[in-house]
Amino acid sequence: MSDWLGLLFFVLVVGGGLFGLARLGTPPERISQEEFERRVHDGRGAMSAGVMAGMHALQKLLHPKAAEAVEVERDLKAGHYDQHQQQGDGDDTDKSTEEEEDA
Repeated sequence: MSDWLGLLFFVLVVGGGLFGLARLGTPPERISQEEFERRVHDGRGAMSAGVMAGMHALQKLLHPKAAEAVEVERDLKAGHYDQHQQQGDGDDTDKSTEEEEDA
């Protein structure tokens, strides 16, 4: 019985592949100018926001350093890395510790 199910699965996969290839070979339907303008006005087309979010998440998994670089660029544009806010080595002493050393 499981042999028949396996054969049916492979036949469906091959049949679906052939059907998909046949659909790829047909020219796209012509749309009117009004339909085109409506589609342009409604959104980005085939790439919806959910698909783009999924691609971004996949990109983060595959290239974590690149995703970190994008976040740093966003922070730079937002002004989070101002020169007045950043402190380098040796600048992290508090006034309270300086006052205790002077006494």
